[in-house]
Amino acid sequence: MANILSSFYHDIVNIIFPNNCAICNQLVAENQNCICTRCFSNFKPTGLENWIDNLRIAAGIDAVYSAWFATGSVKDIIYSIKYHNQPRLGEELGRRIAAEIPIDELDEIDTITAVPLNSTRKRERGYNQSEWICRGLSKAWGIPYQNNLIKRIKYTHTQTDLNAKERKENMTNAFSFRREVDSLSVVIVDDVITTGATLSACAVEIRRSGAKKVTGVSCCTPLL
Repeated sequence: MANILSSFYHDIVNIIFPNNCAICNQLVAENQNCICTRCFSNFKPTGLENWIDNLRIAAGIDAVYSAWFATGSVKDIIYSIKYHNQPRLGEELGRRIAAEIPIDELDEIDTITAVPLNSTRKRERGYNQSEWICRGLSKAWGIPYQNNLIKRIKYTHTQTDLNAKERKENMTNAFSFRREVDSLSVVIVDDVITTGATLSACAVEIRRSGAKKVTGVSCCTPLL
């Protein structure tokens, strides 16, 4: 009887609040997912490769990994997370990153944190998309997530239309560390890694706080 009632309840919920794919809007059977299997199959994995040599700005960073190339659907998903009030998508991407970048393929990781948003922008958006990605990755990896390691102390302009030099200048003195992480290996999570300017600015502060190693992880990176 209980199983029948539970099934009936879920059927009613799915009718009132259908769980549709964030990309194609088709119904997704798995309630924990926001992306259907067909759309996810169009994501282009980068392969488990350290991209450190492809960064224009890499100070403070030991290694960097991205799950997918920033093409098509992935770019649309990132845009939806940031500007269409869909933080749940970020947590799902975090879980899926863990499948593309297995924790046992990396060197020892002690904790993970997210690239912080300026407080003004976080109030405007209501959340930090990278924190949601970080939460999903933390759960899937089984590695503790700490959101208080670094803070953004300067309001920065969007990096989208800036070249590498301008990005580096934009991020100069943008962050400061909030607590010491003596001899820990830290992963910093962001949605997109392009030149490495933002990640590097965070990594330098993490290093100043005592970290022995800093690894960057993102959902995606532009095609090389």
